[in-house]
Amino acid sequence: MNDSISAHAAAAPALRRGPGRNAAIGLVTLALFSGTAARYVLSPMQELIKADLHLGDNQVALLQGMAIALPAALVAIPVGRLVDRTRRTRLLVLLALLCAAGSVLGALAQDFGMAFVARMLVGASVAAAQPAALSLVADLTEPAVRGRMVTLISLGQACGITVAYALAGMLLSWLPAVLPAGGALAALAPWRLVQLVFAAAVLATAAVLLLLREPARREAGTVGDGAFADALRALWAYRRFLLPLAGGMVTIGMADAAAAIWAVPVLTRSFHQTPADFGTWMGILNLGSGVVGAVLGGVSADLGQRRRGHAGALLGAVLGSALSIPAALFAVAPGVTSFALLLALLLTAGACANIAATSAVMVVLPNGLRGTCLSLLVAGIGLIAFGVAPLLVSLAARDADLTVPLAWVGVATSIFATAAFVRAMRAARHLIPSEPT
Repeated sequence: MNDSISAHAAAAPALRRGPGRNAAIGLVTLALFSGTAARYVLSPMQELIKADLHLGDNQVALLQGMAIALPAALVAIPVGRLVDRTRRTRLLVLLALLCAAGSVLGALAQDFGMAFVARMLVGASVAAAQPAALSLVADLTEPAVRGRMVTLISLGQACGITVAYALAGMLLSWLPAVLPAGGALAALAPWRLVQLVFAAAVLATAAVLLLLREPARREAGTVGDGAFADALRALWAYRRFLLPLAGGMVTIGMADAAAAIWAVPVLTRSFHQTPADFGTWMGILNLGSGVVGAVLGGVSADLGQRRRGHAGALLGAVLGSALSIPAALFAVAPGVTSFALLLALLLTAGACANIAATSAVMVVLPNGLRGTCLSLLVAGIGLIAFGVAPLLVSLAARDADLTVPLAWVGVATSIFATAAFVRAMRAARHLIPSEPT
């Protein structure tokens, strides 16, 4: 199988460089930016939503976790096959429209059930967009620079989280003041107005994505072109590498997911902060950690390949997960400053590990398997990391103090991730990459 992959890699079409390719990567980045912002905009407002909809902590955990994770798992297999076999550019347009619809439904939700369905629509669209975007970027770039290109689109996601936090804090107070009194919109709660603004932004993104053109597929080979069972059999040949890699990505994702969902309630309840107090600095923190982590992960993946072969792409994953162990203690920090510093380290380390691990998949696996593999990884990370980790924290806390359960979940999962990435790196040394680097 690896010989077939290498032969097709040698026959891959030459890439077009210049403004056209850069614009295409920019549009892909925009798609992830807007979808990520729509997904995370509830995070800075979740205490307001909890009070307005009369929710408990476990319901908030389900709304922010399982509602995102469950649809990601359900759509993973069909989306993975669509990414590998259909026009990914039009798929991104459809997903943006679905995300906008979910955001509007969320703004109109009157109870937990309706809000859960709305979040499922947003979660499905954002989860499906990631493998499509990564597959497009892989066909627009050479293997030697894919780590940096994954970094670029990950910066779009980091900026989306930043915009969600920063704009939500400002819009909560600004929108009610500028809307005409007595109008239909003025009667809505501020958090609902913010949701509608983000829905409009995603809808505009869908229109812009119509300009994106489908690139030629590279390193296609013959694997992954037939039935899904054939793709699974082909992936099974990489099991010694993929199984520990998946374990590492899922568990480091658990630490990050628990932090992303419960950091705001800890700030609100333990440090008496409001969205106006933390919105700006949390936005900057998310951007800074996302940028630095993505850059470190991408650069370490490319440098690691050059110095240690394709197994070296995982060096950033090992280092990032190791740094996450002490950083996960942010929840029990004595003050807001130490809380922010440790949280920044945790998110930076997690981004570094995720980018490095994703880059390794894009280097080792052939084109025909990337979409399926990435979709399965997104599903696993979503279902366990976002679906299980936040609920573990709230169940352990039992509507009491969240800090100690949050710290324990973060530390334990980071330790497991470190060991899993080390094992994946060792296994990768015996594999042949999809294209010579």
